[in-house]
Amino acid sequence: MLSIRIFVLLLLVNATWAAKPAMDVNWSVFLAEQDMHWQKLPSKWFEGPFLGNGEQGTLMYKLDNRTLRWDIGCSAAHDHRALADDDLTEKNVTVLNRGRHFIGHLQLELPADLTGGSARLSLWDAEATGTLTAEGGTAEWSTLTHATEPVIRYLLTAKGTLQGAQFTYIAEEARNPRAIRGKNPRDPINPSPVLSTLDDGVQTSVQNLVAGGQTAVAWLRKDVGDSTLLWLSVQHSYPNNDAVDKAVAAVRAAAATDQAAWVAAHRKWWHDYYPQSFVSVGDAYWDSFYWVQQYKLACATRDKGWIIDNQGPWLQPTAWNAIWWNLNAQLSHSGGYTANRRGTVSALSHRLDINRDNLALNVAAPYRADSYAIGRTTSGWDLLGHAGQPNGREPMDPNNGRETGNLLWALHNIDLEYRYWQDTQVRDEVLYPLLTGAVNYYRHFLVENAAGMLSLPETYSPEYRRATDCTYDIDLLHWGVGRLLELAKEKGLSEKEEPLITHWKKIQTKLVPAHIDEVSGRIIGRGVKLTSRHRHWSHLLAIYPLRTLTPDTPANRELIDRSLNHWHSFGRAMGYSFTGGSCMAALLGDGDRALEFLNGLKSFLKPNTFYSEIGLPVMETPIHGATAMQEMLLQSWDGQLRIFPAMPSTWADAQFHQLRGEGAYLVSARREQQATQWVFIQSEVGGSVRVDPNIAEVQWSASDGVTVEKDGDNFQIRTAPGDWVMFWPKGKAMPKLSITPVARKGAAHHFGL
Repeated sequence: MLSIRIFVLLLLVNATWAAKPAMDVNWSVFLAEQDMHWQKLPSKWFEGPFLGNGEQGTLMYKLDNRTLRWDIGCSAAHDHRALADDDLTEKNVTVLNRGRHFIGHLQLELPADLTGGSARLSLWDAEATGTLTAEGGTAEWSTLTHATEPVIRYLLTAKGTLQGAQFTYIAEEARNPRAIRGKNPRDPINPSPVLSTLDDGVQTSVQNLVAGGQTAVAWLRKDVGDSTLLWLSVQHSYPNNDAVDKAVAAVRAAAATDQAAWVAAHRKWWHDYYPQSFVSVGDAYWDSFYWVQQYKLACATRDKGWIIDNQGPWLQPTAWNAIWWNLNAQLSHSGGYTANRRGTVSALSHRLDINRDNLALNVAAPYRADSYAIGRTTSGWDLLGHAGQPNGREPMDPNNGRETGNLLWALHNIDLEYRYWQDTQVRDEVLYPLLTGAVNYYRHFLVENAAGMLSLPETYSPEYRRATDCTYDIDLLHWGVGRLLELAKEKGLSEKEEPLITHWKKIQTKLVPAHIDEVSGRIIGRGVKLTSRHRHWSHLLAIYPLRTLTPDTPANRELIDRSLNHWHSFGRAMGYSFTGGSCMAALLGDGDRALEFLNGLKSFLKPNTFYSEIGLPVMETPIHGATAMQEMLLQSWDGQLRIFPAMPSTWADAQFHQLRGEGAYLVSARREQQATQWVFIQSEVGGSVRVDPNIAEVQWSASDGVTVEKDGDNFQIRTAPGDWVMFWPKGKAMPKLSITPVARKGAAHHFGL
């Protein structure tokens, strides 16, 4: 009898282990297929290999046949002139006074003319390598920005006529690129950099800033046999002037460390980063694109690090040398939630949290006691920037001075972080208090109209025009009060404990609905229709990303479709118009149209997957393209996980692993020949969620204690922490879950040149 029990127990154990996905991805081989390649040397910033560690960054391209350039960037390096110096008469003076500034660049000066060269960016090792050729000479180079140390390392080995190549650091003035572009210099100007050489050969360039603080670069060169090694660190300090001390200490420590161990530590960080989730759709172009964006995310930000601004660590000549909050920051962080990469999204919640006092200072004095808001643009350092308000804020620019809802949109991102990780600390200490203050700001301006509804005075719909009852603000406010009521219920708060519940219920009930036109669908605001090209979807936020308008009824589906069609009826817009359209088509379950929109992004992408508008770089759009891919694979909203909800017909096979949904559920799934083969869901914290496994006739297995109940075409599952559920087609044996890349169709695609 005992042996039978043991036999049954072994069967159960084997079944459990058979159900859990096994990672059969050879990561180094798989990511090598996605690497960027250059058969010729890049000659522009948007062509070259780029590296970063969330704060420091470098980017390489050729200046001429005897000079290579590596830009030096640092997301921390800002000017800190007083906000009081902003007279509000120019719509982005906060960026002119307090934005990012230029630092300098490293040049490799060659003794002979180049006749050729090549390069490769290894995603797996986060290292760029390349070759140089000249008449009678060759050279090999490599560059990495260390994952966990504030140091960039350059290595050169030269032979023949290329021997004697010299690294030279070119210090630049600490100038504001927007001020340069607008011919509007700051007064007084920052002092010129101070160059020094220390006794041990470490060289420094120090920019002491008029407003306090400093940006410092330190570098140390050593010749080892035929090779030259150069370690460089860029640091920023404020209000203290100790950046130079930190930079010098960093390069000294790096140079004194065993280099094999130093590089191994760098690689380990990246090798641990990638397997947090896995995506493969078999489309050579989009697979490569997706993984370059996962690399770019970790280059641009880190856990509780710097918010990804419009430049990332690679500042270029631009008008956008700060954070833009009316779309850019939100889209840049949007993909890290589903990708299960919390370290690429947590900077938003962290920086908003530690700067909440400044969010109050962003509003006019009468509202600071209970309100938070954020302007169109802010420094990444402290998030200070004058917020607009309904009816305008004198003497601000008429549009910028009416742009009110940006903080609410940013808090939707924070809500995703809470929903996807179920972190009650984020809910209670960040989301709930900041959302309360953001909604309070609107409460000061709502007025009751003749019909007894709460109306909003004129605000600005980003990128379009002003309107009363502006849809951008109405959508965000509807979402905000609804979410606050849900959170108060979660927290068990009564109206006595939270008196604002009464006000939130009133707003939820009496706030005017968004205005709709019979022909064009959702419009900009009261009496303001969409009549011309509009690259932003500021009037469609309820569809995406808020999903307060969903295709749950035929009427809603038709309205979404009509609104989407009209928005895109005015011809070519900008890249993020296509990624936004793709996400909305995916919400409708139209995978072919979602891919059609996404393909529209291709013509906007630069060779290294960077993106620009009017020739100036911005970060958000390519990263949001990867988010659009995720929307085809997995959607999580309204308490339901939707598996392969919008797959294009050309993506007949697909595999994803450990994508994340609300409720802290990790989802893995396999699709072959346009049919879902299996779905595996694991709960991190326990709870309940509905699941649409996208399998017509389905069977399931689950760990002990899990409840699985049929709910129409879907399933309701209830789990404890660590529990799992697996679905697969009826009539088939329980599949052995192996996570493997989907076979590519067609030739491999490599970004680069």
